[in-house]
Amino acid sequence: MAWGGARPGGSPATNGSRWGALSSGPFRVYWVAMFSRVFGLQFRFIGTGWLVASKDGLDMGPFWIGVVAVASALPTIVLSVPAGILADRYDHRKILFWSQSLTAVSSLALAFAVISGAVNIWMVIAWGVFTGALAALANPAYSAILPRLIEMRTMASAVAMVSTVWNTMRVVGPALAGVLIAVIGIGQAFFVTAAGFAISTVLVQVVPLKPIAPRPPGPDGGMLEGIRHIAREPIFLATIGLSFFTSVFGGSYQALLPIFADDILDVGPTGFGWMEAAAGIGGFLGTFAIIRVGTGGRAGMVMSLAAALFGIFIAGFAYSRNFPLSLILLFAGGFVSSMYLNLGMTTLQLRVPDELRGRVMGVWSMTYFMAQLGGLPAGLVAEWLGAPAAVALGALSVTAFALIVLVSAPALRGMSTMAAEPAGATGGG
Repeated sequence: MAWGGARPGGSPATNGSRWGALSSGPFRVYWVAMFSRVFGLQFRFIGTGWLVASKDGLDMGPFWIGVVAVASALPTIVLSVPAGILADRYDHRKILFWSQSLTAVSSLALAFAVISGAVNIWMVIAWGVFTGALAALANPAYSAILPRLIEMRTMASAVAMVSTVWNTMRVVGPALAGVLIAVIGIGQAFFVTAAGFAISTVLVQVVPLKPIAPRPPGPDGGMLEGIRHIAREPIFLATIGLSFFTSVFGGSYQALLPIFADDILDVGPTGFGWMEAAAGIGGFLGTFAIIRVGTGGRAGMVMSLAAALFGIFIAGFAYSRNFPLSLILLFAGGFVSSMYLNLGMTTLQLRVPDELRGRVMGVWSMTYFMAQLGGLPAGLVAEWLGAPAAVALGALSVTAFALIVLVSAPALRGMSTMAAEPAGATGGG
């Protein structure tokens, strides 16, 4: 695969086209497919929680909501690394066809079970495990396919545009899911989930892809080679470390937002919605800041400082008792977190050898989806020290890690995200 050059200091949006990655027809198709898939994923989380808890569903307690969430998250986390080697060895399109089409079919089956009254909690748990495993299978393939759609000089733009999908759905997804459930019912709404995955499946199958160069002969290092490569590369270790700390510790404030809305700020469900929206809108706008700094020679410094600021903003939110100030701090935290996580993913995509892309991006996916479990340690600390202390400690751990790697990793301080030949790259992706 050819790796295009970029003008130092230029923004991705201006390297080759004012529209960046969106100037690529295949990427535009992929982007629409992502919207469809991410809506399906969002509704999987929201719809199952409502199905388990609501009087129109199974009417179970909070414990079972947590069980279903963990049953869905654990397979995604545990299987992301094994799924990475499948993305390196097998056809990306086939992996995505089977993972997404089976998710669509299983969502149809759950919809019929709900409508017929046959659904029970064990069926929902089994569905969560099955679809969580399929999500693990799809995630590295979705990341590995990205360089086959664009010129590498527009990678920062492509990563930012993909991030807008997640941030947009974070803001509008819960509202859309709630409207669907209210209008057509919880069982019928799972038909929409199935349709989202089905549309994504079709679009990925028809999008034209650049050919893959032959992989180098000999053994490929096996499933753990991606982890070994990350451990050997300080930039990779720092980047994925930031994702891990954000997911497990820094992002845990999201799980405790209901406590802040109800008990601490006393703003109720409407205020809770505003807090979720503030963080989501900040994240959405933060992706566009990447288009300005994404190819600059100071990307490593920006990434580290943005991560450090994230911890400070969220710790400030934890002890704020003023609702408008809390919204501003959540917006700022969402903005800077989007900046450094997008810079991190851009760095990985540009620097990882093609033959390890699936495995390295599998590790990235694993750390990203650990956010679904981050509420557990935060909840335990909150029981002991209170919610503000739990959120502040988790957030400041991100700040501490960011400052440590900034001081101890000279390669990170001088890092840019200009498209360049990855160290150790030998061909195909």
